[in-house]
Amino acid sequence: MHDVILVAAMSDGHWRPGIGDPTPIGWFTVAAYFAAAIACGRAWRLDRRADQAGANTSPTFWLILTGLIGFLGVNKQLDLQSLLTDVARTLAKSQNWYAQRREVQLLFIAAVGVAALVALAAFAWIARKEWKRNITALAGVVLLLAFVVIRAASFHHVDAFIQTRLAGVKWNAILELGGIGLVALGAALAMRTDHGRRTAPRPDAPGRDDSMGPRRYGIPGVGPAAPASSRDRNRSA
Repeated sequence: MHDVILVAAMSDGHWRPGIGDPTPIGWFTVAAYFAAAIACGRAWRLDRRADQAGANTSPTFWLILTGLIGFLGVNKQLDLQSLLTDVARTLAKSQNWYAQRREVQLLFIAAVGVAALVALAAFAWIARKEWKRNITALAGVVLLLAFVVIRAASFHHVDAFIQTRLAGVKWNAILELGGIGLVALGAALAMRTDHGRRTAPRPDAPGRDDSMGPRRYGIPGVGPAAPASSRDRNRSA
């Protein structure tokens, strides 16, 4: 009985705390979410250090993305959208508008779609400082937001499509894992850029000319040498 309760969040038509997707692909997706969240966290840490040093970075983008990806990983098994559906169904029955639930569902889907567009615009605005550097992770966000909207829609023909398989894998898993993969790849590329920024020579580093001041010549054991004048340098040339 314990195992049945553990793995069946909606066994009796009501949400119960448990594992929403105990399949191997479900656990693999959870692991992918957390791996991507860790990568985003590392990118945020490096961006924050670079930002404090005066570089043009976007640490806020990676910080928000870390929280979002981590939350989606937890929600993958908690299945909180089913809890929301259960609460809405209970309210509809208790307030006598269950017969009009389709209209409410359409309004909810529209609200989710608008929220997804607003979130995407906010992410794009935050990432604008280094657009080319963050575009891969932003593309992953687009796929994940599209996945959220599709799951919220719950239309019959949409559900039928995402349950079809390609090479043995359902389309909803492909869409979800594709978004996670792009976010993780974007974080890896950002960390690589940060590493190059740290190892690149400073543009104001001293060169081989006299831009740092007049050259000094000295004899060992005599002491500090005085600056050589232009006449001395021309004479020695």
